[in-house]
Amino acid sequence: MAKGIGLRDRSLLERVSRGDSEAFWSLWINHRPHLRAVCYRQMRSVEADADDAVSRSMLVAYAKLPVYAAEIIDIEAWLTRLACNVCLDMKKERCRGSRKAEVLDEQVIARREATLPEPMSPEDTVVHMQIANTILKAIDELPSTLRDVAHLRFVQEVSYDAIAQTLAITEVNARKRVQQAREQLRPRLTDFAQQSSSS
Repeated sequence: MAKGIGLRDRSLLERVSRGDSEAFWSLWINHRPHLRAVCYRQMRSVEADADDAVSRSMLVAYAKLPVYAAEIIDIEAWLTRLACNVCLDMKKERCRGSRKAEVLDEQVIARREATLPEPMSPEDTVVHMQIANTILKAIDELPSTLRDVAHLRFVQEVSYDAIAQTLAITEVNARKRVQQAREQLRPRLTDFAQQSSSS
């Protein structure tokens, strides 16, 4: 057994690699307090920014972990690096003055995340699963030209110039498609947030 990972985490990672979403949430809950502390330090002890970073890290991990789970030898280090990268990307976005215009799915998550106790209860875990699944399902139901850019931008946190290169389109076109995707996604995610708040 490689140093840095326990038997329970290894078992959960194996399940995640097979597409078991419940195993992902078990891993996330186990490591969330550590990642919250990492984001708190990275975002200069600003509570709201740390919550935002944790939420975005959760979405990125949910999308990427099944791909890499079988190869990971230290899950805490892997998640820590991912969270630090998310925090760095957030800082870069703010330096470009584009933070408010570019936020979409993380707003829905952050409103729920900021009110969650630690550690999360089973009910809170279900809410997290519902949020992530709703976002991913909404993106999957977009037209193909918008689905690709939405997944790259909102799930993988890819920059506009990288999206343009990946899809062989101009950066202006990439920004336009992301905006169109944002406009189509916003009503559905807003409705979900309102339903969750009233339930």
